[in-house]
Amino acid sequence: MGSLVADRYVPDLLQQMNSRFIAEALGEMVQFQKEFKVFSPQHTLRMSFGLLNIAPVGEEDREGFFKYLNLLKKAGASVDGKPSKLNGHDQIIASLQGNLESGKPLSVFFTSHSGDQPKGVVKVTAGDRVLSFSPLVFLTISMPTIGADHPKAGKRKK
Repeated sequence: MGSLVADRYVPDLLQQMNSRFIAEALGEMVQFQKEFKVFSPQHTLRMSFGLLNIAPVGEEDREGFFKYLNLLKKAGASVDGKPSKLNGHDQIIASLQGNLESGKPLSVFFTSHSGDQPKGVVKVTAGDRVLSFSPLVFLTISMPTIGADHPKAGKRKK
């Protein structure tokens, strides 16, 4: 995200993702996974999120978001603080698949962090209590972003 999606859409995208993996919607996602294997190595994140209609409204930003998802194939990944053998894209798929197919799936909380710290790494952690007002325990997926002021970010409307 970051430079590939207008700033105004990033919080909305995170909300779209988060609202699909909590409360009653989590049960629906478990059923989608059981029936259609929405998250599996046979599907890219672009295909999965596109199927779930998770994307910005504007065409340019929609394409930017899908490009960002594909760029995660070049990102590293860590799970519970340990390096993963999978790239960021594939780790997100594997984490969502494993969670949704588990006996006790956790709600999922998507967030972002600067892609500079650590450089280009998708961070996955289980057991987080991310909402101070809720007893829910989450699987957290934090995705790296590139600031619009980054030299390689390219030009993007804010």
